Amino acid sequence: MESEDVFRNANDRIADKAAELAWSDPIPFLCECSDIRCFARLELSLDEYGSARVQAEQYLIKPGHQLPGGIILEQDDRIALAEKLYAGQEK
Repeated sequence: MESEDVFRNANDRIADKAAELAWSDPIPFLCECSDIRCFARLELSLDEYGSARVQAEQYLIKPGHQLPGGIILEQDDRIALAEKLYAGQEK
């Protein structure tokens, strides 16, 4: 499992717990870039997070962070939505 998938799985658990406990927005999520040392936080609503999860190969990263083999689909000053172009291949 690649580091971005580990961060994504952690974010899925954060979203589940936030919904369960009815946390107020914004919710702190982890950057899903490929740097295993990254501890950047993304502040999102549960709706924003859910929208990013529509496609299986989309990842939420901090603007300026990298997702090897991916392209940026959308970006603002808070978050970038990246999509992997080569899912499951070695780096």
